[in-house]
Amino acid sequence: MKKFILIFISLFAAYTTVSAQSFKKDIFGIRAGINSASFVESADAIGINISMETDSRISFHVGFLYQRLLIPTVPLYLETGLYFTEKGFKQSLVYTSFIPVYPPNDIDIYAHSKINVNAMYLKVPLLLNYHFILANNITIQPFAGFYLAYGIGGKMKFTDYSSDKKSANTFSDNGLDRLDLGVRLGVGATFDRIYIGAGYEPGLINVSDSGEDSTTKTKNWAFTIGYTF
Repeated sequence: MKKFILIFISLFAAYTTVSAQSFKKDIFGIRAGINSASFVESADAIGINISMETDSRISFHVGFLYQRLLIPTVPLYLETGLYFTEKGFKQSLVYTSFIPVYPPNDIDIYAHSKINVNAMYLKVPLLLNYHFILANNITIQPFAGFYLAYGIGGKMKFTDYSSDKKSANTFSDNGLDRLDLGVRLGVGATFDRIYIGAGYEPGLINVSDSGEDSTTKTKNWAFTIGYTF
């Protein structure tokens, strides 16, 4: 019985210490890193949904964040900020033409067409971020929420099968829609004031008016380093 009482007192004391711990109310930081961005295209063909993901395009992001403590006794934070980020995709297509000649000398002619799309956005995230405190200067921070992005520029570059090169503005009338909305999920870690993290950002809305039966959504993997004030 005495052992049980001692264990109960020890657990109660530990709980009281954790509950009474004071967490920083306002956190600021700067972040930068690389993106691995692509587009996911879906279309309905004869009642069948066909989905295709483009090749990834490596780009970057940079910005600042602000976290606000939501509950005084729990390290749960609301996170927002402002980022400049590049997304887009690249794709290489191969066309095959068959020219019948007297067998076995039939000829297959291959032609390549390439597209490289650079899409620059200003992005505002809205996330819930929980700080698991492993030691005085070490935390693990899983996060989840949404982002809203607005396209501010970029170029679409085309090289067709005849090697002719063309370009157009990414957000022109025949290009992408400027508004993008998606989910942001991931985890980060802090070591003293140094931050490293990784996030996944699947888009939720169609960013192209290519047709009523098709949709184009963004997709991005972000790898980030930063400094927390």
